[in-house]
Amino acid sequence: MIKNIDRIETQLRELFERKLVRIFTGKHQSANLIEALVDVMQKNLEQQQDGGTIAPDLYVIQIPPEDLDEWQSHQDILDQIAASLLEIGHKEGFVFQNVPEVSLQQDPKITDHDFQINAQMQTTSPVMPETSAIVSPDHKNHNAKIPREAYFVIGGASHFPLDKPVINIGRHSDNDLVLDDARISRHHAQMRVINQRFVIFDIGSTGGIYLNGRKITQASLQTGDVVRIGLINLIYIQETSATNQTIAISAGEVNIIDTGDHTGGD
Repeated sequence: MIKNIDRIETQLRELFERKLVRIFTGKHQSANLIEALVDVMQKNLEQQQDGGTIAPDLYVIQIPPEDLDEWQSHQDILDQIAASLLEIGHKEGFVFQNVPEVSLQQDPKITDHDFQINAQMQTTSPVMPETSAIVSPDHKNHNAKIPREAYFVIGGASHFPLDKPVINIGRHSDNDLVLDDARISRHHAQMRVINQRFVIFDIGSTGGIYLNGRKITQASLQTGDVVRIGLINLIYIQETSATNQTIAISAGEVNIIDTGDHTGGD
């Protein structure tokens, strides 16, 4: 078990130290954050009767109120760390009951430029690849501002409105978007509203998710992006196209994919 934890820390360090160097200004580098996150993860692991290990899926970073703006400006990187933790953790044999989150919480007891991290299991329905249902929306998702008139064009024909803060995708009938394809996992992906944008997560599927032909584990979507799950293409359409780039995480690295011009092809 210790070796699994060490490998998770090593991979997170390699990914974020090399690609991002410093994820926020001030005294703290990505290594400090990763070390603290992996430490609380290890302290909160739970052993299952079948021998499996459940890892915490909610990581709350407690910070002084005066540092809130600085940390919030890097929430996208915290989301990337959470997505990488999901992917690497699965490879190391850990089970996450829900898609991991890294969130911020103000605490006036924390000294300036310092932080603490707490980890816990979210009290929602379990999420396990191929076996269980996806997490229900929490209080933050209920208040999320959903992108206006966003929808998927499925297979170039039917439309599926994206009108909820959390949308589950897969082959099983309990998903919001049910896709009838044997290559698609029963619980394959999850769409979530983060910072007023839809972000798609691979939640441990066997076939993976492809964005504009590239395999990813997480990506924020823009109008014209083509998501392929199994052999089904889902074209993302939104009323107002954002000017930012699509941020995508693929296996082993963080990638910035320019989505300024999409052909709609596979």
